[in-house]
Amino acid sequence: MAEKVSHKSLLEQARQLESEDDFTGAIAKYNEALSNDPLTIAAYNRLMIIYRKQKAYKKELEIINKGIKSLEDHAHQTRASWMKAHRKAAKLSQALAKSLGQIDAKGKMTSEDPVITGWKRRKAIVLKRMKTP
Repeated sequence: MAEKVSHKSLLEQARQLESEDDFTGAIAKYNEALSNDPLTIAAYNRLMIIYRKQKAYKKELEIINKGIKSLEDHAHQTRASWMKAHRKAAKLSQALAKSLGQIDAKGKMTSEDPVITGWKRRKAIVLKRMKTP
């Protein structure tokens, strides 16, 4: 039976392969890391860089979208489970957040994770590059 490789080890192996210009191997290791933990920001970032270097903008866009969705879904699930477990505190927190302008009338956050903001900027650049020949 094969020994399970640690998450940190996968990322280190991927970086090593990347430094040796073995992008196919690095991509496989980064994807393996993401299948183990879909919230690995470093793996998304490195994949975006590899695809950018290869001018594979469609693949880069797929990774950006996957990363944004993973982080947004996780934030939403975490918030919803906390609110369910702490109903009284959640009601007070929501009222305070609304008065401070941190959430809108529907309860949606008005600011987002800086990583997601950066990836959305990158997405706009990729989309622009895909449109120009």
